[in-house]
Amino acid sequence: MIKELFLRHPQNPILTVKQWPYPANAVFNAGATFVDDQTLLMVRVEDRRGISHLTIARSADGIENWQIEPIPTFPPDPANCPEEAWGVEDPRISYLSELGEWVISYIAYSDFGPLVSLARTKDFRSFKRIRAVLPPENKDAALFPVRFGNRWAMIHRPTPTPSDVGKHIWISFSPDLKHWGDHQILIRARRGGWWDANRIGLSPPPLRTPEGWLLLRSHYSLHIATILSVIARSIATKQSTVLSRYSVF
Repeated sequence: MIKELFLRHPQNPILTVKQWPYPANAVFNAGATFVDDQTLLMVRVEDRRGISHLTIARSADGIENWQIEPIPTFPPDPANCPEEAWGVEDPRISYLSELGEWVISYIAYSDFGPLVSLARTKDFRSFKRIRAVLPPENKDAALFPVRFGNRWAMIHRPTPTPSDVGKHIWISFSPDLKHWGDHQILIRARRGGWWDANRIGLSPPPLRTPEGWLLLRSHYSLHIATILSVIARSIATKQSTVLSRYSVF
């Protein structure tokens, strides 16, 4: 018998569109972190046009009494960033202690297709966009919070052409958060009839543990945070060990 690793909180859902201080279609796919002893969520909000922006919600216990900002915190900026013409989506937040800043990876969406963009902030009130760092189509990106050698590392999931070759988890490296290279497959999607076949992606940002870096992976068939992998201590070798291929949530 497989033991459940995660249990849903009895008060779920902790945030719904009914709580929102302005009109919206849906709220979902939030990035999460801790700021000033509070849980901070950077929530993807789909407006009545179907275009997404990001809004901050804060809670002392991460469950209730959410303080939601009355207007969008991070709206798309198509005048200066045309890659955001159709919205900004799916944030993931990493605190880079070396820089004393949080870096947000998010998806900029437009008729160019979805691509990976980054932004920096010290307070979640003002933001400095790094803008697009990986070309379309690419999603499910998050930064490691430390350098490996002299380089930052980011996990992401590009969509190849043709698409039937599989959508795998990749890793790339950068000296400055803007220019990314040394792109390599980190974890391959399985082939065949498996629940996680052909297309996988990252869920939350990587978590450091005594055993290595813990990744929670997802699959498009609505399994959420489904597979555990631990990247070897020396990430320069691009080695990973799959701990489980069972759906855990």
